Amino acid sequence: MKEYKRFLLYGLVVGTVIGFYLIFNLKSFVSYENIFIDKTDFMLSSRLIIYNKTCGLQHWKEKKNFGHRDDIPFFSILSTILSSTEKKIIIIEFGANVGQFSERVLSIPHKIPYIVHSIEPVLTLFHLLRNRSRTFKKEKNDKHFHYNLAISDQSGEKPIYSPSQYGEGSTLGKAFLSNFKEIENVTVTTLPEFIKKYHIKTPISFIKIDVEGFEPEVIRGMNLSINAKIFPLFSFETGETWLDDRSVLAKEYTLKSFVEMLNYFQYDSYFIGNPYLLPISGTYWKNSFDGLRRNPNVLAILRHSQPWKNLKKLLNRIPFTSC
Repeated sequence: MKEYKRFLLYGLVVGTVIGFYLIFNLKSFVSYENIFIDKTDFMLSSRLIIYNKTCGLQHWKEKKNFGHRDDIPFFSILSTILSSTEKKIIIIEFGANVGQFSERVLSIPHKIPYIVHSIEPVLTLFHLLRNRSRTFKKEKNDKHFHYNLAISDQSGEKPIYSPSQYGEGSTLGKAFLSNFKEIENVTVTTLPEFIKKYHIKTPISFIKIDVEGFEPEVIRGMNLSINAKIFPLFSFETGETWLDDRSVLAKEYTLKSFVEMLNYFQYDSYFIGNPYLLPISGTYWKNSFDGLRRNPNVLAILRHSQPWKNLKKLLNRIPFTSC
């Protein structure tokens, strides 16, 4: 009888300890309602599949966030989930402009060397990018490469059109943009061909795509059906440039159908805010998300890749501020 009571007391103590542990460690899951858990495998891996839903949806509704410039400050969070290749973080950006993003990337303190490949097709902007890069704060073993070319779904030479003589807002397609003038020709290639030509190590840690409406062409040229594992994490801009006929391919998609295509290739998609990620794949899709005139950026992350696993670990450390 004494042994039975001792066993019950022992069980009560252990149960109490475990209970307090769960309460304190899962407080953010329960009280903030910002993280939702896939309950089907909670006891196995606690797969966190969404965070900041409440704040994210409110900011989306009030148009306070998820704009076309929120991707640059968000990199301070994104940098914590990047996976290295041969002990280096390898980043490629298309539509580098004059280096706003690459400067942000290289200025964030980091221990693993960053290798940044910046691609800018407009020659005037390319020269500004290259000159500005000399002033970037870089860690000892960082490298910043610059390329005057364009990335699409085919190779060759194409004219560039711009509403400005300086090349701001330039695009490979003119369509019905009457104020756009041809400013120069540029060499065009696909991402796999670019990587092969310049002997860039894969997988690529992160790819940023901002090419004024030709994002669908760039992503099609990535050939995700066979190359998804070497492109586990990338972002791309959407918005008005998908709606004005400059891109033939963009007219074939709504954002919803494009996200569904990425889901088919095993990518989860999120709107990028600052500091929010708003999930838009599958059951998280809302019809209001197709209001593309806000020019949001989308983060695509390959399920079960190392960045995807890193994001899982990060979610509970994101600061959850009041909306």
